[in-house]
Amino acid sequence: MRHRSKYLWSPAAAVFLVVTLLAPIVPMLAGAQGMDTVSVQLKWHHQTQFAGNYVADAKGFYRKERLLVQNRPWRIGTASPIEEVGSGAATFGITSHTEFLKAREQGAPVVAIAAIYQRSPVGFFALKASGIKHPKDFVGKAVAYAPTHEIHLKAMLKRLGLDFTALKRMPYGFDLTPFYKREVSVWGGYIMNQPVDARLTGHEISIIFPDDYGVHTYDDVVFTSEDLIRRNPSLVTRWLRATLQGWRYAIEHPEEATEITLNVDPTRRREKELAMLLASIPLIHTGQHPVGWMTRETWEEASEILLDQKILRHRLELEKAYTTRFLNEA
Repeated sequence: MRHRSKYLWSPAAAVFLVVTLLAPIVPMLAGAQGMDTVSVQLKWHHQTQFAGNYVADAKGFYRKERLLVQNRPWRIGTASPIEEVGSGAATFGITSHTEFLKAREQGAPVVAIAAIYQRSPVGFFALKASGIKHPKDFVGKAVAYAPTHEIHLKAMLKRLGLDFTALKRMPYGFDLTPFYKREVSVWGGYIMNQPVDARLTGHEISIIFPDDYGVHTYDDVVFTSEDLIRRNPSLVTRWLRATLQGWRYAIEHPEEATEITLNVDPTRRREKELAMLLASIPLIHTGQHPVGWMTRETWEEASEILLDQKILRHRLELEKAYTTRFLNEA
């Protein structure tokens, strides 16, 4: 004989329970209706180098544009931002001008829509006590640099009529101990990274910028796919508008932008992240153009440098490689 459980609910009670449980979820679902989901493949791990993106999310600039945005860090050994966007796995990407132009030459269906760093952050630094403060002082010295820095180093020395082979190349890494011990006289790096580390450890340094010697390139190039531009140009405009608004806010409020970045990745060190952002701002907001702007002259010069060094084999159709359409609309 079956006994009727005293816990058996009536249909009306079951409906009441479902409605009660869903009550707090329904407004969230309603709020998400009409929102576009966007993924952004960064070129490195979370840090204030991408503060504008985090600020745009935290301050609601993306939501205002009806966007749900995921900023994804890049890890060594994973697909590059170019590959992620080209395959459709990411909506937008951030990469260097060199990687972008190489990818375009190889047929990658991507288009640059903005450049965050108006001046390249690649620099070469030396201890002030060494007396090195000009590229001519590099001759005969021990210099450590990565392949990404070599492009700018060669271009700078060539413009000044200096012999690149007269430098003594040293092993490169993120450990600056050989630099501090004066085993290496000049170290290459992104000025918001290793030079910041040197200063935070109490070393006085001089920084030599290739950009100061006529080597003009962009960095942190923002791009998307040709397909998205054809299918949904409005989405590109909305995302770029919010992102640039985020960058303008970060530039005006660096301390708050740093805190927002630390909320994204609490493992980052506040002192380093704030110093990185402060070092970056003059290269992002030069006062010459609006944040993110691009010019034909700079793209041509960047292309010529890569052609001269045989990194590119052919001249590109630059009018297809980048567009200021969305900058104008944003």
